[in-house]
Amino acid sequence: MTFRLESRQVAAALVCCLMLVLCRPAQADDPPSAVGSIMKLLKSGRVPATRLGPILELVCSRGNEHDLAFVYQQALEPNVWSDDLRLKVLDQLADAASTRKVTPTGDLSGLTKLISPEEESDPKLQLAAIRLAGLWNVTDAAPALKSLALNPQAPADLQQAALDALLGLGGDAATAAIDALVAADQPFANRARGVAALASIDLQRAAQLAADALKSAGPQDDPAPVVDALLDRKGGADALAAAIENTPPTGDVAKLALRHMYSVGRSDDALVKILGNLSGMNANPEPPTKEEVAALVQEVNEKGDAARGERVFRRADLSCTKCHAVSKAGGQIGPDLSAVGASSPVDYLVTSVLDPDQAIKEAYTTKIVLTEDGEVFQGLVVDRTDERLVLKDANGKTSTIPVADIEDEVEGKSLMPKGLVKFMTHQELLDVIKFLSMLGKPGTEYAIRSTPRMQRWRVLSPVPESLQSDSANVTVFEDEVLYSTNWLPAYALVNGTLPLDELVAQVKSDVLYVQGEVDVTSAGPIGIRVDSAEGVSLWVDDRDYGSVAEVTHEFPAGRHKITLRIDTRQRAEPGVKLELFRESGSDAEFTVVDGQ
Repeated sequence: MTFRLESRQVAAALVCCLMLVLCRPAQADDPPSAVGSIMKLLKSGRVPATRLGPILELVCSRGNEHDLAFVYQQALEPNVWSDDLRLKVLDQLADAASTRKVTPTGDLSGLTKLISPEEESDPKLQLAAIRLAGLWNVTDAAPALKSLALNPQAPADLQQAALDALLGLGGDAATAAIDALVAADQPFANRARGVAALASIDLQRAAQLAADALKSAGPQDDPAPVVDALLDRKGGADALAAAIENTPPTGDVAKLALRHMYSVGRSDDALVKILGNLSGMNANPEPPTKEEVAALVQEVNEKGDAARGERVFRRADLSCTKCHAVSKAGGQIGPDLSAVGASSPVDYLVTSVLDPDQAIKEAYTTKIVLTEDGEVFQGLVVDRTDERLVLKDANGKTSTIPVADIEDEVEGKSLMPKGLVKFMTHQELLDVIKFLSMLGKPGTEYAIRSTPRMQRWRVLSPVPESLQSDSANVTVFEDEVLYSTNWLPAYALVNGTLPLDELVAQVKSDVLYVQGEVDVTSAGPIGIRVDSAEGVSLWVDDRDYGSVAEVTHEFPAGRHKITLRIDTRQRAEPGVKLELFRESGSDAEFTVVDGQ
């Protein structure tokens, strides 16, 4: 009798065999490795491609330096594994180096083949190889890293990663690269990168060069990278404050720097004071008295406008949506505010905005962590194990810090700084509190979302010129839109309307491409409804439906992209709203993708 096993049964049987191998007692001839038997199977070449990923992850997370050396050599070869799998392995090797302090044995100089490939390669592989060169101290890679760090034609993330890796290596190549970047004749962006690199090895010089760069900054220059470079170092904020006092920037640059500090949850006293004086703004205000709170509550009730307040809340300079979600769309740092008006009295909201440290909830108390090499991290605790601490900052960026590298940690304050109200007029303050007070109230346009409408979008930025004049053909759409990585977050209003004027101003184009996502857990027909087809073309993944207000699409299980091309010049409505619905008799199950 012949038995035929399905592929799922084969995979399940393989997993069972692997578990038995892992759990059986080690034999005398086993290699000194926690994954010795797995390595024998891996080296035999008999592992099915569908099981390679989990097996390699196991080896990287538990293997010794000899095991990692074999995996590393395989990852260098372009035709052994897929680029996606090679990238995952390189990232897992980096994790082994940073958290377990385990590095492959043998010659590691082969990384230069990925850092400076002879032929065009995946930039993600390049980036992973660059980071590994710094973690593994691959000195042979220094010339390639220096060349990349100083190459103005290279992508900014690769330049920065190469510079970071050089810092890890140290030596003349790192010094030469930093000196070249911080020179007075360099563009502001280069000087900012040089200051960031220098801050880790010479804080005082970095602070002075940061002040010099800020003094020369023009209206088009963003001071955030320079400020961040010093905020991330122990004593950096005070050193920058002292340097700025002697070499002050213009008032406008000081205001931009102060605004950025508040947007990332920093209010270091000395730096806030000097920037506040230079910009003509006061230092941190005193907490409001009970009488002041009561007076503001009355003004909010009498003069506040929730519609205007929602627009204030969404303003980029206030960064509210970076931290807070409304209708599940927005940042995941602070609490979701969808129902805050229905559950909180107005006086509580007034206090929360004016003095957030007084109203902070335990789950949103920050940690300030100082590492042994002087780095400062601040954010909410996302995860903690015996090996690592993961923090998320006010921008949503996560940082993984090896516990062994932590010198000290203290409890911080709220990531929402007191000074944000400085960037509002008194009427704007009343309006934004009124908006918060309405959130979640039934029977209003600020009620909690009850239908599967799209709230979290992405907007393509910039819009390529090839997409400006007409809708894209299939090839152009896939290359320039569907698989593009140039997307910025965009959020609908509480009522589900995506305001187009904000996006036009943001991406500087009258033609917009916006994209939402839907997770389908059970396949079937799902309806898509746009409030108006005027000026709108619709795609589901790569299927072009053209200009339609309603369509039914047969969705397989999985995550899918819904893309709209909107020519705002042809659309009378100031916004666009998209909802999904299950067709009658359909077995489809789905949720729209929310979050940041």
